[in-house]
Amino acid sequence: MNDRLAEAPERQDRVRTAMVRRWCIAVGAAAILSASVSQAVARAEARQVTPELAAQEKEGCIQNLKAIYAAIEAYRKDHKDVPNWFSDLVPDYLPDVNALTCPVCRRTGQTDIAQLSDPRIASSYLYEFCPLPLGNTAPANPKATRREWKRRQMGVVGSIVPLVRCRHHQPILNLAFDGHVYESPLSWEGMLTNMVDPESLTPARMFPAGGAVATVPEPQKTFPARDSKTSAKMLDLTSFYNAKLTETWHGTGNSTGNDLAALPAGLQKLDGVEYDVRGIIQLGSKAVNANRFPGNVAGIKVNQKCRKLHFLHSGAFGHPTDEGKQIGSYVLHFAAAQMRMEIPIVYGKDVRDWHYWSEEQEGPPTLKVAWKGENLTSKTAGSYVRLFETTWTNLVPEVELESIDFVSSMSQPAPFLIAITLE
Repeated sequence: MNDRLAEAPERQDRVRTAMVRRWCIAVGAAAILSASVSQAVARAEARQVTPELAAQEKEGCIQNLKAIYAAIEAYRKDHKDVPNWFSDLVPDYLPDVNALTCPVCRRTGQTDIAQLSDPRIASSYLYEFCPLPLGNTAPANPKATRREWKRRQMGVVGSIVPLVRCRHHQPILNLAFDGHVYESPLSWEGMLTNMVDPESLTPARMFPAGGAVATVPEPQKTFPARDSKTSAKMLDLTSFYNAKLTETWHGTGNSTGNDLAALPAGLQKLDGVEYDVRGIIQLGSKAVNANRFPGNVAGIKVNQKCRKLHFLHSGAFGHPTDEGKQIGSYVLHFAAAQMRMEIPIVYGKDVRDWHYWSEEQEGPPTLKVAWKGENLTSKTAGSYVRLFETTWTNLVPEVELESIDFVSSMSQPAPFLIAITLE
């Protein structure tokens, strides 16, 4: 018993020592935790975004988007289509790869979501026209691509559809297909509730079972019937018309007085060439009032041989400063070995704006006015309206021409077509 009493003080010393050690460890851990918290707070304070910094980063991002758009436009001019990825632009069209990084990302190190990022180059922007499959978002057609989806959206709402998006700002910055930059919530489609149900623009609705595209129905347009005596040399464009000669097709709402009602409908001989004149095929462009028109019309059936093609056409939303710009083209598809040829439509060489501008210089011999008239708008301006004729000599007259595509370059002026006659 005396031995146990003698051991008691020793046990007490060991307990006190252990307690002191645990206290020291706890104090040390608290000090480390406190230091970590202080450092985190310091880092957070360093990352605080002032209104001035936010404005600077936003402006820097807008400049990046404009540089990206210029590169995409240059690429489109050479390749007749948008690129698959940003990396297709580097270095030939976008020498400064820094334009692919938003200033916010330079500060924070953030990037866009991986499944939509460029597979070959780092970028903080979302490219909406990439070729990735839609997958489960389009259950009836999972192999359809984002590019196909965006093009279908453009067929409904025009070029407001984003080409590139930056989701590192609030609101989000969008680079529209026509080149202008605008702000929106995460779902830009929600801004269009006054003109379309946003749900109709989703992949599931735009790629339904059976392949029919769900769009907002438009009032049915009726066009004069094609004369039964019309020669097959005058191509039947009835199914492609999207505007009537008697309507103000560039206006909105109940606007009137800016039409081609003065142009007689039916078989008309203009400058020695007979045309089937009954409607208008208007293509889209960057112009605001051209947003609702398509960027191209494909598959105008020909299925015959010819020596020449005569196009009765004109331009809209053009100005004298647009001289020399290619605003569209006719792409010819021949039966032999998938051969194709392109006939460019050049402003000032083939067409000008359908409203005469007093500032215009005398045109070259190739610029041939086939018809002049007037409407309420031109009368008010002391001017007139006109249509042009372009004649193209076929380089392979012995080969059957299968079809023609009518394509816009999506610049500011927008071409429109009235008739095509073969010779």
